[in-house]
Amino acid sequence: MDLGRKWRTLFVVLPPEINRNESRRAGVAAWCLLLFALIASACSGSSATSSTELATNEISVEVPDAPAPTAVPTTAPVAAPTAIPGPTPISIPEVEVVPEFGPTGRPTAAGEVQVLTAKPSVRRPVVYDGPEGAVIPVTYEYLNGTIDETYDWFINPTFFGNDLAVMVLEGEPGDEWAKVQIPTRPIMEGWVDVGEFTWSSSNFYVQVDVGTNSVKVWDGDEVIVDQVAVVTGDVGRETPLASTYVDEIMPGPSGAYGPWLLSLGVFSDAINTFGSAGGLPKVALHGTNRPDLLGQYASNGCIRLPNDVISTLAAEVPVGTRVDLVDSTR
Repeated sequence: MDLGRKWRTLFVVLPPEINRNESRRAGVAAWCLLLFALIASACSGSSATSSTELATNEISVEVPDAPAPTAVPTTAPVAAPTAIPGPTPISIPEVEVVPEFGPTGRPTAAGEVQVLTAKPSVRRPVVYDGPEGAVIPVTYEYLNGTIDETYDWFINPTFFGNDLAVMVLEGEPGDEWAKVQIPTRPIMEGWVDVGEFTWSSSNFYVQVDVGTNSVKVWDGDEVIVDQVAVVTGDVGRETPLASTYVDEIMPGPSGAYGPWLLSLGVFSDAINTFGSAGGLPKVALHGTNRPDLLGQYASNGCIRLPNDVISTLAAEVPVGTRVDLVDSTR
């Protein structure tokens, strides 16, 4: 396009008779028209040249093209931070806390016990080192270390003619095997075939405290004998400390034993033999003909009780009942 021709059509030639002031105002108006035309031309985009040349009354004005806009750099999208998993919660199983003693002071560990009594057809029960294990001999050891391999107290009937009974340490009715305590010195533990025995149980518990020379007896959680004074072993003939059981009940063999004797499955560990015949020093609960000694250390290791108390025990406490010989002062 001929821009010079285009722009010349936009202006009026002023006559000479217009005075100087009018000519000046007309020039200003012409420049304004020129400016508007310039803007309109730039917006229409019809010019193909790199610049536009403006001419009016011998005046030439060159307007450069506007620079291209600067590209705004873009940035990569910001990735969201990876979530860090929290610690895996640890599940701690609740542990039931079993009290050491029951409501009346009975040790929780001294609960009801199972008892095995040998059948009449069984003369000498066989003892094993485990269920269907190897046979182990039942022996007796003297204080000098001599071993009696012909120990004949683990027989049925017993030395005193009663049914042989043992306290069960592991096992329950319906099992084929049971771990039992065997009355000898030192106390043995072994497994027996329960087919040779019959089952029973006892929820009685007897505790003899040689530190205070007293006895306490429970039937379940009921106290039936409460801290009654007893006689225990003298110096050099001390009553042994052990967890054992009543293995026989019989009338007292003489007045010194009172009306009843409850044999225990434990032997003295202070004396080697007992009596002029050299008998084995088996420990028992029994009565007395010396009630004035109750509360003192005066026996050969047996526990002497008031005669009315031993009679109560003989009538109520069954064979197999657990008996703990303890010393609370230690």
